[in-house]
Parts: sequence; C-alpha cells; structure tokens
Amino acid sequence: MIPSALEFYDLPENYEKNSIEIMIEFAKLHCEAQREAILENVETHIQGESMIIDKESIKNAYPLTNIK
Repeated sequence: MIPSALEFYDLPENYEKNSIEIMIEFAKLHCEAQREAILENVETHIQGESMIIDKESIKNAYPLTNIK
C-alpha cells in the first residue's frame, strides 16, 4: 500500500530531503504501481490473426483515487 502524500512526506528518511525530491519520489511510487496494475489488468482479444488491446482496461487499471 502506498502511503498518502502527507504520510510519505513525514517519513523519517525524507527529513533531509527538499520538497521537490520528495514529490518526485512520491510520483515514482505511483508510476511503478500504475505499471504493475496495467500489467495485471490489461485485457486483450484475438481478432483474426491480430491481438487487440482493450484501451479502457489500461485507462481504468489504476484509478486516480489511488493518489491521496
């Protein structure tokens, strides 16, 4: 579970970092989680000899409500 922005900001390992560094690290955590969610949730369909990727399954794999 990824901590909220405030929880992440208050982690002891972030005490010596500036706000920009902390924001970048927080964003990276969510980008990594998003990638994993897409890999777990992407839906594909075979159509003839082609594989079709359901774009909606990618869009909905990691809701913005996960970022707090």
